[in-house]
Amino acid sequence: MQNGSVTATSIPTAPTSSPLAEDYAAIAAGQHAEGPRGTVRFAVSTDDTTEGKGDLYVALGLARALRDAGWGVLMWPMTRWADPVPEDTAVVVVMIESFVPGRVPPTTALVAWVRNWTAKWAALPYLDEFEAVWTSSSAARDAIAEQYDGPVEVVPIGVDTDLFTTDPDAPRSDRAVATVNFWGVRRHVQDVLDEVRPAEPIVWFAANAEHVEPSPGVELRPMVPYFALPEVYRSAAFVVDDVIAPAAEYGTLNSRLYESLAAGALPVTDCALGLEELGLADVPVFDDAASLERALAMPDDERTALVERLRGVVLARHSFTARAEQVRPVLEAAIAHARSRTGSRSPFLRWATNEREVLRVAEQERDVHLQGVRDINERLVVAEEAVASFDAARRRAEAERDAIAREYDALTRSAEYRLLHRFGGLARVVRGRDHG
Repeated sequence: MQNGSVTATSIPTAPTSSPLAEDYAAIAAGQHAEGPRGTVRFAVSTDDTTEGKGDLYVALGLARALRDAGWGVLMWPMTRWADPVPEDTAVVVVMIESFVPGRVPPTTALVAWVRNWTAKWAALPYLDEFEAVWTSSSAARDAIAEQYDGPVEVVPIGVDTDLFTTDPDAPRSDRAVATVNFWGVRRHVQDVLDEVRPAEPIVWFAANAEHVEPSPGVELRPMVPYFALPEVYRSAAFVVDDVIAPAAEYGTLNSRLYESLAAGALPVTDCALGLEELGLADVPVFDDAASLERALAMPDDERTALVERLRGVVLARHSFTARAEQVRPVLEAAIAHARSRTGSRSPFLRWATNEREVLRVAEQERDVHLQGVRDINERLVVAEEAVASFDAARRRAEAERDAIAREYDALTRSAEYRLLHRFGGLARVVRGRDHG
């Protein structure tokens, strides 16, 4: 609703997937592993594009741009981290701080991409194994530089401008959407969404939406796949963003910021730090329900002009094509440095890599066990509720039976009943004589 009128265009309930999903899946499957500039492997949590893992989509976005620039690209998922990295790998770009590089050949360059969890990255005892570190903000760069003597460059995450696009022929509603996922830990945005009362409810596509408590200002829907997000953003006026605390501390902002603008929707975020250096200082920021409501009440013409200007910044500075061009000299310098190295990775690193795999398997088994326990507990709760409901119904029936019995007993003991019963007996005797 805008200016008192109900929007004529709605947010799609089943948005369609982008045709580019197939290209992303091909990269993840290793179909573009060779290129004249060399092979870049990305150490990621998974190579399954349907799992909803943010690190994978960022890696694939840059990988796609690097492929188009002449690099071979493929993923190196967590399940393979204990395996030796093939010797033909020019660079491993590490997306997650838990990766231990003990099985990486000494002549393969290592680059860390610190997208969030900056403090954890800075505390790694083997950070000096990396040829270079990329960070998503200058604040993160400064924190890493205090612990690392090598080159540190600000390389924020970006957006695939082939995937997230506008469509002038498609109508855009004036509603707000949120695509913040709920993974069991309460986020700041949930406290705000519990209290917000916009003109129309915010459409929140959330993982585990069934475990999120509903509120009047929100219309909950199940999470949509990553490759359906472009259609969601093309249909929305605003996209509500939420930055986790470890990222907000250093202003390392989300892909959602770039993706929504590239698709023509205005992001409204809860983290101001980091926006200015990206050229996006005018993105609206909220810290409570009232400030979010004010942002969502922005007049259409003002919002349209702001989106157009900020979208221009994103297309010019924050596409993955621009990122690929930015990191090319860094990758080349890292490759040259690694090829000059002699010797091998330390035995300690190789041991730590194996121990990390043991820990990963143990964590996975623990999670499976805990999920089993949670499933059993949920079934017990359902069974207990059913038993409680049955017991309540039984108690109600017994109470009703006892009440009827008391009424019957009181009735049969009354003088009126005894008198009527006696007259009834006499009447039966008389009728019997008459018939006799």
